[in-house]
Amino acid sequence: MKNKKWWGLAAIVLSISLVAACGAKPTTNAGQPEVPPSETKTENGAVQEQTPSESNQGEPNKEEPANQEPEKQELSITAYVSDSDLMELKSYSAKIQFADDEEKYREALKALQTSDNPEDNPLWKKIEFKSVKLSDGTLTVDIHIPEDARLGAGGESFAIEALTKTLFQFDEIKAIDLLVDGQAEESMMGHVTLEHPIRRQ
Repeated sequence: MKNKKWWGLAAIVLSISLVAACGAKPTTNAGQPEVPPSETKTENGAVQEQTPSESNQGEPNKEEPANQEPEKQELSITAYVSDSDLMELKSYSAKIQFADDEEKYREALKALQTSDNPEDNPLWKKIEFKSVKLSDGTLTVDIHIPEDARLGAGGESFAIEALTKTLFQFDEIKAIDLLVDGQAEESMMGHVTLEHPIRRQ
């Protein structure tokens, strides 16, 4: 009889242990997937995934378009040079490209430094144009003259005439003030009087 009581008591204890084990909640998350850092739980316990752009505050960085150069215009102008013997002033047609007015004047001045005829003598070939600025109808041109770019009286006169004829093609230029190294000199190369400014005739 005693053995039967012990076996009955043992069966009751075992049943209680099994019921307690089945009702207990697991204390670890072994075997269950972890919630990644980018996921959050809503109030009802549902998992809501967030993309990187949603989790970061502010809008995502947008790539700015590369700076585009302004579209250039093309213009045919008449530029002036001399013959190889510096006996006369000659003209030739030059095409210039520019994005704004300042570049237009610079390109016109560059046309004075070259020619489409190898026998011509560009009078401004070795002269450096330091700056060009238009203000109230007067175009101020600052130049530097290297020693080997200096001309005689005839060449200097032709050079000034070539400059004015080329630049006065632009209606907005009413006068030209030619400076030498920033100074309003009496003469460009020491032979011909230089007016400040040279006005359109």
